[in-house]
Amino acid sequence: MKTNTDKIVITSFIFSFILTIVGALFKIMHWPGASMLLLIGLLSLALFIIMALYEVFNSKTINSSEKLMWTVGFLCLGSLAGLVYILTGRKRVIRNQ
Repeated sequence: MKTNTDKIVITSFIFSFILTIVGALFKIMHWPGASMLLLIGLLSLALFIIMALYEVFNSKTINSSEKLMWTVGFLCLGSLAGLVYILTGRKRVIRNQ
């Protein structure tokens, strides 16, 4: 059963990913509103990264080298690391908290 935190983290990632992709499409096509879509998408991605890093640093199931790996991944690769985290890594991080 998904908790409220699960829903918030997953929803914020999906929301940021979609807005960023749509904003990039608008920017490429020179359509109006592209900058606003990109700004909202990137701000929501930052919110997701903060929540995900909070989960990572409070996890007792992964060691410090994995915490460093997630931190570098989120800061350098943003959406790609977020996708990997949501699909596979989050199960290990939040297990038995």
